[in-house]
Amino acid sequence: MNSGTEHLVLFPVLFRIHKKAMACAVIVGVSGLLTSAFYGCATYQPAPLIPAETARDFDRRSLTNPRLCDYLRANLKPSPAVCPPPRWDLQALTLAGFYYSPDSALAQTRIQQFNAAVITAGARPNPVIGLGPEYVVHNSPNFAPWAIGSFSLDLPIETAGKRGYRIAQAERLADAARLAAGETAWSVRSRIRAALQQYLFDQRRYRLAQQQQDALAQSASLMAARLRAGEASQPQLDLALSGLESARLITAQAEARVPDDRNALAAAIGLPIAALDGARFTWTAMDNPPGEASLAPNIVQRMALLNRIDLRRALTQYAASDEALKLEIAKQYPDIHLTGGYSWEGGENIFELGPSLALPVFNQNQGPIAEAQARRKAMGVQFMAMQAAIIAQSRGALINYRGALAALEAARSAAIYQARRYHQAARAAAVGESDSITLSAARLQNVSAQQMLLQALNDAQGALGALEDSMQRPLESGDASSFSFPPPHNSEVQAE
Repeated sequence: MNSGTEHLVLFPVLFRIHKKAMACAVIVGVSGLLTSAFYGCATYQPAPLIPAETARDFDRRSLTNPRLCDYLRANLKPSPAVCPPPRWDLQALTLAGFYYSPDSALAQTRIQQFNAAVITAGARPNPVIGLGPEYVVHNSPNFAPWAIGSFSLDLPIETAGKRGYRIAQAERLADAARLAAGETAWSVRSRIRAALQQYLFDQRRYRLAQQQQDALAQSASLMAARLRAGEASQPQLDLALSGLESARLITAQAEARVPDDRNALAAAIGLPIAALDGARFTWTAMDNPPGEASLAPNIVQRMALLNRIDLRRALTQYAASDEALKLEIAKQYPDIHLTGGYSWEGGENIFELGPSLALPVFNQNQGPIAEAQARRKAMGVQFMAMQAAIIAQSRGALINYRGALAALEAARSAAIYQARRYHQAARAAAVGESDSITLSAARLQNVSAQQMLLQALNDAQGALGALEDSMQRPLESGDASSFSFPPPHNSEVQAE
């Protein structure tokens, strides 16, 4: 071998390198590897949050947004002929909530996070290189003081299928995140339903309160006329006036609730309250909730167990905990490290090559395995507890709904009876067979029966909402059965 040259085997390529240039050559080679490794790496992109701008973006949101209209056309069945629709029903408002709700946007970002975790789980461990330069003091002026002292390479190899288990666990957690997004969507729909119900029923309460106030005002006026004619006493008039004042208070309270309900509806959708100006709302099935004929206890329980998204999410999380246990068991078996190295010492080139692994002598990963077993057991117990709670919740919700339906039928019968009596009294007064006081009393009884019917209907719709929540499934015909989340949007500037 020529004393002025050396041979270096590195990543099966044969180099002929002069001793004095060897350190520089290795450094350049390592630099090239690092440059290749970091080529195409992600770069930081700033995304500052400016509260003033986000507030302006929120204020620009509206129901006339063209992109919202595109989303409605893609998901409403049947697709609206015009957009925005002339009347917003529960289905259209629910889709608007999916589009604007911050909860929906947060659920989508969590899906992205867990999808990224799948990429992380599938990443293979990178090789490790080491470089140790030396500085040698020598009397010769032509001697280069710097030289490579040692160069090492460590190539890790995972064993026992750890990477596969890690990927499977991350995929199950990503599935759980997608199901959690479905839970979020149902939560948005449930809040919008409750807010729309409150808004529409309070509007009706206000109109009935106005009718009651008008009827009591008429009764007080008639009583005052009778008092002047000597046909009534002052206590009778005072009683009528007291009832009128109470009715005025009830009317004022009902009127004050309507704008508050409107604000709650806007908040449930994710809109500023001004975005609802000019919008008209409808609920076709509000007066006719579904009957109990198709809601047998076994059917309700079956739908709840098959359709509850949180139960399916818990099952997916249990599968992820099972994969985590497999991963911890696989960690009993050490990974293999293929190591190699080069050093130059005393004019000699020294090469090293050999596998290495950690010896499972002092522990065999018993602690993490036991923890993973306990977590899987806890997830199983949690699933069974959730299943039992869902069965009880669905049965209780069905019992309450049946009771509310029975009360609604009784209230309808009473309202029909009082309406018939009022019409009879009106006909009798028209032909002179009855006086105005009797007609006014019949009118008040009719309004009171309508108020009781409205309350019974509100209770039935509330019980229906609770029953739907127990199954996480719409029960009214025409409601949205499937949808896709809207694409991410950062601002909602209305098109001119």
